[in-house]
Amino acid sequence: MAKVTRSVATAVELTRVAMAFGAVADLLLIVVLSRSDSQYHYMPVAAMPLGQAMASATATAVGLFTFATALNDLLDARHDRIFSPGRPIASGRIGTLQAFSVALASLLLALVGAISFGPGAIFVAILVAGGSLFYNATAKHIPAFGFLTLGAIHAGSMLIPNDQFTFTLPACLAFTHAAAIALAIHLVSSKRPSLSTRAAWMVVVGSVVAVGTMAWFGMSRSGDAYWPTASPAWGWVVPLAAIAFAILVIARKIRRATSPTIAAEKVARYGALWQALYAAAWLFGCGEPMWGLGALLFAGVGFGVMTLLKELVGSSGHAITFRG
Repeated sequence: MAKVTRSVATAVELTRVAMAFGAVADLLLIVVLSRSDSQYHYMPVAAMPLGQAMASATATAVGLFTFATALNDLLDARHDRIFSPGRPIASGRIGTLQAFSVALASLLLALVGAISFGPGAIFVAILVAGGSLFYNATAKHIPAFGFLTLGAIHAGSMLIPNDQFTFTLPACLAFTHAAAIALAIHLVSSKRPSLSTRAAWMVVVGSVVAVGTMAWFGMSRSGDAYWPTASPAWGWVVPLAAIAFAILVIARKIRRATSPTIAAEKVARYGALWQALYAAAWLFGCGEPMWGLGALLFAGVGFGVMTLLKELVGSSGHAITFRG
């Protein structure tokens, strides 16, 4: 029994699956918004049973997330043996071949989940998986480029349930949030290479161009109905409030952290939590209060499970590390 528990704990640490609920929330948001808008009635996401749509979105999000995190440890194994010997592969608690099998199984899970949403979804899922490979192999070693790539991966994944979705503001926020969280973790951890002034400007300009392009694309395809027609007039206030609250909470957590490692861990955990809270904010703002309450409940449960798993695995002597 103890051996099984250790194996499960190692798999949880390798894949950081406890943090996947933020990615799940992003895709579930698109499922709900797509089904609430009659213009998408012809798409699989709206035509299939609700349970199937949510299960497919969850499988896809979890699969892509765990694929990316397992890939991260595989490609960083040599580095970890020197600088992070407690990591699963570096410590020998899981072999390279086993970790590769986990990554491959995760990718297959994601593709199986995407199949239900049609050929376009499979294509987007493959692009997102390719982006994760590019990020872990190359982009993350060039900080500014890495932040933008990570933002594009998060925003792109939201097209999987509905690649025709024209309400692109949630994807714009996902891009900005992912890039900002990665930037904050890089700064509080004092990672190398450090962020130069030129790189900082690259992040700002690149983010503005990417977000502006996504917003323009949505508006150009949807015309006057860019914002969901059923939304209350004050709907845009709710996501803005969620953004402001996120900045305040994460800044407070950084200030109160007792070490750079703990600060980075808190930024990563609360960053994942806010992905689910953003989903709730969009749903409230778009006139879907019951779904908004459901998203809040999902955020609470997900954050509780993440914290519980962190403590359980930590009690085994190998604390989970939420590394980018």
